[in-house]
Amino acid sequence: MTKQDIANRLLALPGEIATAEDSVLEANRQVILAKEILQQKEDDLLLGNAIDGKNAEIRAAQMRQHTEHERLNLSNAELHLKNDVTRLGRLKDEFRALQAVANLLQGVA
Repeated sequence: MTKQDIANRLLALPGEIATAEDSVLEANRQVILAKEILQQKEDDLLLGNAIDGKNAEIRAAQMRQHTEHERLNLSNAELHLKNDVTRLGRLKDEFRALQAVANLLQGVA
């Protein structure tokens, strides 16, 4: 990587980091929304007497059975959030590493 490549990358990274931060915020919003939808479905099932098991284990199994789609959506949203957070971390690490290299090169020049 040449000095110019390092400079160009350092100039590009803040924009990529900002975009990644926006993605993390949106993914977090999607997780919150998925949790709210799941909670609403569970509330509807409880209030609608669809959950009528004799003990807690049976009621929990019934709840899982009736909310499979919502739980899958929540799981997918959480995975997406984790991936976005990881990507953001990698970009920040790359930025710090390139800053360190630029500082070293500045001392050599």
